[in-house]
Amino acid sequence: MTSGAHAADIGQFVSVSGTRLALNNQTWMPVGMNLMDHETIWDVKKTQPTLTWLRDKDFADLEKSGFNSARLVVKSDYFQDVDPPHKFSEAGFKWLDNVIALAKRHNIKLILDMHMPTGGVQQDYQINDDNQAFWNDDWAKGRFVDVWREITRRYANEPTVWAYDAMNEPATTDFKAYQNLMRSVVNSIRLYDDSHVIMLQKGMKINDDGSWSMEYPQTDDANIVRSIHFYQPTDFTLQGATWLNSPTSSLRGESSTTDAAIFYCHCEESDDEAICCNHSSTTAASDLSLNLQNMVAEAQSSTHAVVLTEFGLLWPKKLTGQPDWIVDVAKLASNLGIGWHYWHYTGTTCSQSFNLKTLYGVCHPMTLRLLSEAAK
Repeated sequence: MTSGAHAADIGQFVSVSGTRLALNNQTWMPVGMNLMDHETIWDVKKTQPTLTWLRDKDFADLEKSGFNSARLVVKSDYFQDVDPPHKFSEAGFKWLDNVIALAKRHNIKLILDMHMPTGGVQQDYQINDDNQAFWNDDWAKGRFVDVWREITRRYANEPTVWAYDAMNEPATTDFKAYQNLMRSVVNSIRLYDDSHVIMLQKGMKINDDGSWSMEYPQTDDANIVRSIHFYQPTDFTLQGATWLNSPTSSLRGESSTTDAAIFYCHCEESDDEAICCNHSSTTAASDLSLNLQNMVAEAQSSTHAVVLTEFGLLWPKKLTGQPDWIVDVAKLASNLGIGWHYWHYTGTTCSQSFNLKTLYGVCHPMTLRLLSEAAK
């Protein structure tokens, strides 16, 4: 268990203040990265994180880049044995203790992002037989709630952790089941922890007319942040992805294998922009701005704090505006006061995908430089 804080230290915790976040009685805006262990997160059989994929130098680099927040991707099975009697995993908590200590040393606050529920199967708004096993199993859902309860029992007094992201991109159209689960998670967290922010994401809902929509679960808790993910327009950010087949397809995965064909442009009066803006497949920066503003306005609903917890793009062989898109999203989010977290900073693997790489440098130094400049 990490060292505790006393009631007098409550100002060290991030809290919700209207539609903004506060820290030490001042407005606070998180900017940073998602951190993900590629070696274990997608593999159902791997229930322990790689112990060395995040090191002191990684957090030192994040601090040097001007970031103050990181969204740490975890799964429920890191913290509870999959075999009976399902004891809590001290190895998993020891790893988390170490990551928290590194983050604290370099003034980085952490979001604990429960990316995979009990069973370790990918959700990501993709409905399939494998991930429906979780939603059809009350016992598994109960263990998921138990893990959150144990996490908060151990870290209730740890201000380096600033938020609990309750569940990533739930893959069910039974909105009532999702909302009930989130209410159970919130209640279990509040048994031990009144200090930390809880993040909630949208769930899918089938409407009476057969259409579907995305809605946030409702709770009575006041210290709630609504999380948004932004990859629009996907025909630009995910161009070349062979795995993107539907509006609810995963926003993760394989490398882009084809050259870029969609341009992203500001369409200003200049020679350089003329070619781009006259291209038949072009998305304008003004459209991006409007889309993000509308998404934030819908999530805020005048009363809710919002944080952009994921945005990113695939890197094609030929650039068609990718650096501009990254800068524009980061600046827009900052101007809207919601902060941002790029998807993602990763372990030892590296591809032509979203990710930056730890340990041996980065896949896309330009991305880190652009984000660092946006953060500062």
